[in-house]
Amino acid sequence: MELETGIVFIGIAGIFFAGLAGYASEKNVFWMCFSWGFGIVTACVSALDMYNVLDKALDLPEKEARRKIYFGYLKRYVILGVLIAIFCIAERLSPIAFFVAYMSLKISAYLQPLTHKAYNSFFGEKDPESISQEEYDALHPELVPGNEREGTR
Repeated sequence: MELETGIVFIGIAGIFFAGLAGYASEKNVFWMCFSWGFGIVTACVSALDMYNVLDKALDLPEKEARRKIYFGYLKRYVILGVLIAIFCIAERLSPIAFFVAYMSLKISAYLQPLTHKAYNSFFGEKDPESISQEEYDALHPELVPGNEREGTR
């Protein structure tokens, strides 16, 4: 949810600049904004697909998880390539606006710590406190590699 919020925020802020770019380049402003909006929607769908693929892959054995993640990435990039090709072929659409809007996925990933803090303050939540390795080992002695041998002697 935090990633999609960043994408939408960048999308709303960028639609103004896409309109200005369309006006300055003497292209139709509607098609420039449409290209930008379609890039934002594609970025949101890609983020949701990424979440679904990773969520399902975490329940699989390592080899199958790698394969699932790999094919998820491959699927998203093939779809992105096809969409960019369509945007390049179409005269009215702007492949640059589409691609820059799609890159809002990357930008919002970098901004995710800020959106996380904003969500925490908005919803009144607090992140769990981290503990040191020694404290963790004290809480879970059965997971310490040296302790399991001592218990069997």
